[in-house]
Amino acid sequence: MSSKEQSDISSSFFWWVTSKPKTILVLGLLAITICATFLFQLRIDPRAEGFLPADSPALLYRDKVKEVFGLTDPMVIAVKNDNEHGVFNPKTLQLVQWLTDEVMKMPEINNDRVVSLATEDDITGDAEGMLVEPFFKAFPDSQSVADQIKENVMDFPLYVGSLVSRDGSMTLVVTEALDEKDSPTIYENLLALAERAPTKDGESLHVAGDGAVSGYLVTYIFGDAARLVPISVVVITLLCILAFRTLQGVLIPALVIVAATASAVGIMAAFGDPIYVITTSMPVLLVGIAVADSIHILSEYYEERAAHPEATQRELVVRSLKKLWRPVLLTTVTSMIGFLGIYASSYMPPMQAFGLYSMLGLAVAGIFSLIVVPAVQIFFKPTLSDAFHTADGKLKKDRFAGIMQSLGDWVLSHSKIVLIATVAFFLMGIAGALNLRVDESWVDNFRDSELIYKANDAINESMDGTNNLDIVIETPSKEDLFKPENLRKIENLQRYLEKLPFVGGTTSIVDYIKQMNRSLNEDQKSAYRIPDDPNLISQYFLLYSASGDPTDFEEEIDYDYRLALVRARLKSGLYQDFKTVVESVQDYLASSFNSPEITASLSGRIYVDYEWLYNLLGNHYRGVLFAVILVWIVACISFRSIYGGSLVMLPVVLSTLSVYTLMGITGITLAVGTTMTAAIALGIGVDFSIHTLDRIKFLIKEQGVEPEAALHMIYPSTGRALLFNFFAVFIGFGLLGLSYVPPLSRLGILIAFAVLISFIASMTVLPALIKHLRPAFLGFKKKSESTAEPSAPTPSLANDCD
Repeated sequence: MSSKEQSDISSSFFWWVTSKPKTILVLGLLAITICATFLFQLRIDPRAEGFLPADSPALLYRDKVKEVFGLTDPMVIAVKNDNEHGVFNPKTLQLVQWLTDEVMKMPEINNDRVVSLATEDDITGDAEGMLVEPFFKAFPDSQSVADQIKENVMDFPLYVGSLVSRDGSMTLVVTEALDEKDSPTIYENLLALAERAPTKDGESLHVAGDGAVSGYLVTYIFGDAARLVPISVVVITLLCILAFRTLQGVLIPALVIVAATASAVGIMAAFGDPIYVITTSMPVLLVGIAVADSIHILSEYYEERAAHPEATQRELVVRSLKKLWRPVLLTTVTSMIGFLGIYASSYMPPMQAFGLYSMLGLAVAGIFSLIVVPAVQIFFKPTLSDAFHTADGKLKKDRFAGIMQSLGDWVLSHSKIVLIATVAFFLMGIAGALNLRVDESWVDNFRDSELIYKANDAINESMDGTNNLDIVIETPSKEDLFKPENLRKIENLQRYLEKLPFVGGTTSIVDYIKQMNRSLNEDQKSAYRIPDDPNLISQYFLLYSASGDPTDFEEEIDYDYRLALVRARLKSGLYQDFKTVVESVQDYLASSFNSPEITASLSGRIYVDYEWLYNLLGNHYRGVLFAVILVWIVACISFRSIYGGSLVMLPVVLSTLSVYTLMGITGITLAVGTTMTAAIALGIGVDFSIHTLDRIKFLIKEQGVEPEAALHMIYPSTGRALLFNFFAVFIGFGLLGLSYVPPLSRLGILIAFAVLISFIASMTVLPALIKHLRPAFLGFKKKSESTAEPSAPTPSLANDCD
């Protein structure tokens, strides 16, 4: 189809759109309203498990393990005392009892799963047999009694490091929710409890744990989004005022923003997909991206208005859309492709949701820009903008157009310098890409100034660790775990685990059995071992039930004594730290543990995190490669040239590599947020090169401008529009850099940087390269066809609009 035929079809379409403005506006507003009604159904999923599909084997197995052993993500109150006796003094032990009692009064707490020094039992023996008694039955009224309690606790290895720190300076009150949906409420209640607790000098309280992280994350990210979205809307509105200085120039972009964000989030709610940590950034991102097309359309409209004061409003609208529909449609498609790359390459629900619904939001923004915006413009009278006309109504260069013209003059006169610098920049980016590494910690969703972050650090410093790796032991038959050979295998596994880096300690049913054996052998330390007789081990459990609660072991062993749980506590939740532990344990189980008589499988929070983080780097590269190839194909088709498609990609490839360079320099790792940076930056950044090439082609082929003159002419007109396009997107993502959620903050900063490079490259590298390559698809003549005629002088800005 020729350009003339395309022009005729587009003219007919926009004449039709502008003939039914009321109908189109009503339909547009109705669509927004329908989507917005679903916003009240939004729910949030702050769990790390949310990053795995519901049918993930690791997740299904963990759910099974949680059901068998009654596990839920705990919340803990850590009691710290740095004085001489640590927590083992009468006042601090009374505080532990008070906290335990107050926690049990909370209706959302499972009282049967509250664990503290005030709830746990000591296992000792006397002449009559095994004694199972609380560590203290009443408040200790003297230091000597507190010292005895300390001696008893520290003589029970199971609790050292897990319930009480090895130096006695910290102890935990561990709680679990009856319903994990109540985690946000429980966390707030525990914080309030810690605030009103009767602490004395030297005592401090910290609230943390996996359940606390998930609980607080709900409040945290909602508050963050509620703060950033209004700020971004205000800033983009001010930018539109600066760019156009008219009511039309403010209201129309606002309409597109509302349409894109309400549609994306509303459709997400309608389909029952929750808000994840990463998708909370979606509204802020869409505010910045969705406004870009409006900026180009309005810029062209005001240029047309200044150049053709005699034209009617409808004529002006149609003329501006005839010039811009191709690049607007193409940039909408390519921006969507960036998010499609994220959706198609990831198996993780949060990433898929982010890619899919952001893509839908951009589709709505594109549809509104090409259909609803021209319809709405008909309701306004022909309007001049102070930014585009002089006092006598002529088209002018304002300060921003002048800046872009000066940039163009410099670039085109120093094109070789620009290209040499580009090659050096390209090589730096390749080096950065090769050094990317994955790292992530769930607690890193919070700033290091947050109470929960500080609490996590404090507990990891004093205790064995807040991050759990569970190993599930399975035997073929009932009571197989009474067999000494099986128990010794578990014991050896624990010893192996404790030698690994970042593992603070382990617990299992073996620790109870060894303590029971010792209690019935005159408390001799040498008797802290596994008995050789399986019948004796069976008897120990019967004896324990006579004076203790049989449910005390429900987190360590099942009712049939066939399944057992070994829990390793890690001091770090960073992927690069626990990756070594997980892979070492997998090798050990395969080579030294698993047999027909007994097997072990990994589970727990650490293993779930390992599963989804393990494939993050591969998914990242697949997403980028998918987006690059698809955008390149679309660009090639649009410009009907492989050469053209390749030129379109150059600035975004440079911007993607620049992100890798920045990540390498600053030490930013590939994580939940940053893994999407390249694909998003590619889809958005390509807009600048598309508009640049499309306008050069239009000037040369449609308006017959000399190629050298066309290169100069793009700067004050298209360049000015791209400058404000850049400001909108850069500010939108830059505001995300102010997020309280570090992954989102890093995502915003990196994409803003990538957009900056894309804009600069499109305004410098691309024109410089075109000047030397003289591609025929843009209308440049071959050297053999060139004449010796001197280049035409650079036309004024007004010529671009004739």
